[in-house]
This record gives sequence, structure tokens and C-alpha cells, in this order.
Amino acid sequence: MNELIIIKTTVKNKITKNNIINELIINNYVSCINVIENVSSHYKWQGKVESEREDILFIKTMKRNEKLVYEVIRGIHDYEIPEIITIAVNNVDSSYLYWANESVVNKKYD
Repeated sequence: MNELIIIKTTVKNKITKNNIINELIINNYVSCINVIENVSSHYKWQGKVESEREDILFIKTMKRNEKLVYEVIRGIHDYEIPEIITIAVNNVDSSYLYWANESVVNKKYD
């Protein structure tokens, strides 16, 4: 399956962020991770309105590794319920898709 996906998560702890990035990149589970730092997040948690400064991770990988990446994030993340969202990619440059597919180890998590 050569379908590229983007998995989005947010973190506020820099150590957690670096651990997620390192685990995914070192093991070739993903091709690339973009980080947007210091965004303002607002949400309701346990009946209270909360505001946090977080970093957003856009994790690019192949569909075959989606469950694996989710499990890595859940295993490292320090939030009780981390945001883990898959974004479908409708169009992608063929050269980039080839590079991303070749960059990602052919692991399938079941």
C-alpha cells in the first residue's frame, strides 16, 4: 500500500516531543515530521476551559504504518488523551511519494 498519510498530534512537553520524533525517525516508521512550535490551543477538559501553548507535529508516513505510529505516540505521550488524527492526502507529487515510500520501513502493525 503506497498511500501517503499525515498524522497530526500536539505536545506541550519538549522531552515528550523529542522522544516521539526520535522514536519515529530513528526506526524509519515515518519519512518526515514537521513541527509548528508555540501555538495557542483552547479546549474544554473536565468541565473547565483550558488554554495551553503546544507544538503541532505533522507526521508523514505510509498508510501501512498508521496503527504503528498511533501506538508509538500513545506509548510515549504524556497526555491522558492525546490528539492523534490522520489526515488523508488526496494528491501528492509522484517523486515525493516515491521518496516517502522508500524512506519508510515496510512495517505493518496489526
